[in-house]
Amino acid sequence: MQIIKFQKLNNNKYKIIFKDHPEITLYDDVILKFNLLNHKSLTENEFIKIKNFNNELESYYKSLKYLTFKMRTKKEITTYLKKDNYSENIINKTINRLEKEGYIDEEKYIGYYIKDKVTLTLNGPLKIKNDLVNQDLDINLIEEKLSQISPDIWQEKIVKIINKRLKVNKNSEQIFKRKIKDYLFKEGYNNEMTNFLIQEIKIEDSNNFNKEANLIYQKLQKKYEKKEELIYYLKNKLYTKGYSIDQINDFIEKIK
Repeated sequence: MQIIKFQKLNNNKYKIIFKDHPEITLYDDVILKFNLLNHKSLTENEFIKIKNFNNELESYYKSLKYLTFKMRTKKEITTYLKKDNYSENIINKTINRLEKEGYIDEEKYIGYYIKDKVTLTLNGPLKIKNDLVNQDLDINLIEEKLSQISPDIWQEKIVKIINKRLKVNKNSEQIFKRKIKDYLFKEGYNNEMTNFLIQEIKIEDSNNFNKEANLIYQKLQKKYEKKEELIYYLKNKLYTKGYSIDQINDFIEKIK
């Protein structure tokens, strides 16, 4: 392969024009490594080596650019490079170099990730842990970093979530407790962390009960003429809403 000329491009690249082969763009590091300025021609084997090394550099530089926005995991870098069809060998070499040079540090990544989630979200420890595990990060490191968070911080977050949802609550105490327990579990808080705080919730729901009971009563009156049927379905409906049997019986006594 006879080299005709080198044409300088932007971003530290050169276009190599051959007499009897399609042109190729190389990084200047490649030009220097293989001393191409002093070569007038290349063998097929030399050309393959040069192209492979150039691909390794390209993969490395692309990853560096990708890392300028934020810290990344090995899984993220791998997924990013696979989109550009880099071979597994080149991807592994790139990741090894980035780790060696400190651009990828998954222990630091885990620490920063947990800190951000604790500071900026109401996510619980199990949700944070699962998010990190799904990124193929070391579970032992994850658990170690999470264990450094004070239990008081998680408790404060649970209380904040409960109070926030209490402000817009229209359910009975029983229904609210069931729903908030499910919600907290989805947010990454286990029952051991939430049960005591949920048990402490007290809701004065007499106003909600009266409104809802009257509304249901009026609807059922149109459907059931017999008083026994009406009371039976009214009781069931209110009970499934989470109201106590005492509240329900008091209401039925009033409407009788």
